[in-house]
Amino acid sequence: MQFSTHRPFSRYRGATASLALTALVAGACSSQNADPAPKADAAPPPGTACSEAAFASGDKDFFRDVSEKAGIQKGNFVAAPEKPIPINDHSRLAMVDIDGDGWDDAVMHSLFPNPMAGIPYENLVFRNKHDGTFEDISDASGLRGVQAGFFVFGDVDNDGDEDCFAGLDIDLTGQTNVLLLNDGQGHFTPRAGSGVEGIKYTANAVFGDFDGDGKVDLFLGNGQTSFAVKSSLLLGNGDGTFRDVSKDQLPGAPAQPVNGLVACDYDDDGDLDVFVATYGVSIKNGWNHLWENDGQGHFVNVAQDRGFHALATGNYYNAQTGKGRNPENVTADKIVGSNGFGIDCADITGDGLPDIWLATISHADGSDNSRLWSDPSQLLVNKGKDGGFAFENQFLDRGLPFNEGDIDAAIVDYDNDGRADLATTRTDKYESAFSNIEQKGYFGLFRQGADGQFQSVGLVSGINDTSAGATRGKAGQNLAWADIDHDGDADLLFGARDISGGRANMMFENTLGQKNTWLALQVRGDGKKIHTDAFGTKVTVRIGDRVVVREKKSSRGTYDSIDGSTLLFGLGDLGACKDAKNTASLDIRWPDGTVDHYGPEAFTLRSYLKARYGEKKLETIK
Repeated sequence: MQFSTHRPFSRYRGATASLALTALVAGACSSQNADPAPKADAAPPPGTACSEAAFASGDKDFFRDVSEKAGIQKGNFVAAPEKPIPINDHSRLAMVDIDGDGWDDAVMHSLFPNPMAGIPYENLVFRNKHDGTFEDISDASGLRGVQAGFFVFGDVDNDGDEDCFAGLDIDLTGQTNVLLLNDGQGHFTPRAGSGVEGIKYTANAVFGDFDGDGKVDLFLGNGQTSFAVKSSLLLGNGDGTFRDVSKDQLPGAPAQPVNGLVACDYDDDGDLDVFVATYGVSIKNGWNHLWENDGQGHFVNVAQDRGFHALATGNYYNAQTGKGRNPENVTADKIVGSNGFGIDCADITGDGLPDIWLATISHADGSDNSRLWSDPSQLLVNKGKDGGFAFENQFLDRGLPFNEGDIDAAIVDYDNDGRADLATTRTDKYESAFSNIEQKGYFGLFRQGADGQFQSVGLVSGINDTSAGATRGKAGQNLAWADIDHDGDADLLFGARDISGGRANMMFENTLGQKNTWLALQVRGDGKKIHTDAFGTKVTVRIGDRVVVREKKSSRGTYDSIDGSTLLFGLGDLGACKDAKNTASLDIRWPDGTVDHYGPEAFTLRSYLKARYGEKKLETIK
């Protein structure tokens, strides 16, 4: 089976080409039938031949609202105050294991901070209790009162727990960026003199070992929508302190507002590169950045060479631009980019190379030249080594709908069919100009079929409520995917936005993905050669001629959304063959290039596994 008909299937290229996985399951079902497959809730009895009909695809309501039951709405602002207060626009959030028990916890804004109007930031922290519910530990965590626009988590001192960088994106008297150390139990205290304090207007950040020394580093995207400033690169010293090397190792960084970041190895050379989504076509044409790493932590912006900086095609929805044709009489230096927001990086096409899902706001009215030519949301397919690792926008070709209000972007295989699906939150600010429900402010979820085309399923997923006067799923801001209950599929934490009078964040349980075959893997470094988070580790699973690749990431999106720390692998139609013999194998490529290979005797499918660098064994966990 190949995942896409847009280009021929190619085996996993680059450093891992000779280490591709082979996974054959006895009697595995054919997946050549049309998508979507008929719904089925159970596999056939033992001995029954496998069939496509036995693969659970789900037709509607495959997400269940568990927000109240889970307990993550405690402390959320929901009651309308006597005197209306100015509500902040964003709900920054993370799914991260702060207490080291292997289960992702939830960290989020409370939805009523606006320090510019005298209402301080307030952060809520909920510990996963392993039973589908969460315990409020906001006060005990030490994070509740930290004045920060967002958090990003990483083990900065290699002691085995998740520390916290708190970024501040506004001017706030007496407040700066701050680094907080974790005691291993989810309690955080500021680390004085960390070296992060002097940088202003930090709106996004990603951790990663960019120079390959076994210590976690920090890339800061500064500016947000209001300030045109340069991004920053800080190298870690391994003790919770950092040194700013931006001048020498991030040369020529343009001063632009940064609204989204993600780090991944786009050219498959074993190091982490950084994609930057900028905001504002009026500032340096709104061109995005792609910082290519030389493996030693020295970066060069190759966005224009790779076709990532701007599309030059205009707004797909506006007839004046020719529905995406190249503009005439526009020189390369005048091409308009985007009002960028969320961004994610993962293999969408099934060739083993990461592609890009970028959410933007592209105004459809064409009232001025910048609006007319600003780029809409994009699905950028990596053309690989033979194509110079350039990107080609296939948004329209793959059937995705235009929406003026796309905010956060995430790539997820929600149904565990082995193909990447797409998700986006949307503001409802612009929906009154449109009659089509796909242009409204509902949560967007797009299922990829066997032909590489995407089907919009958000409106029937159970996340949105489209009845008159309902708001569930509308006006979303940040989103995060994580397997909150360890049943093998991705659940959703939905960051709401105030719709006059307050609003709570939401959590949705995935009731579909666990019905199909899956594998879950947590990777950890040794804290010496490989930093303990092991960001940049690439894990590959191959099933016949299919390839499923996951890369360990720090964060992604706009204002730092953080998906769960466990790598989830959907194995598609193998869900119909629960009793089949496992003949699978898997490879883990660590950031230093070391590859660990595991045969079928090392694990079973439908298992939670943990791998540690240097141990060369898989531990089964729950």
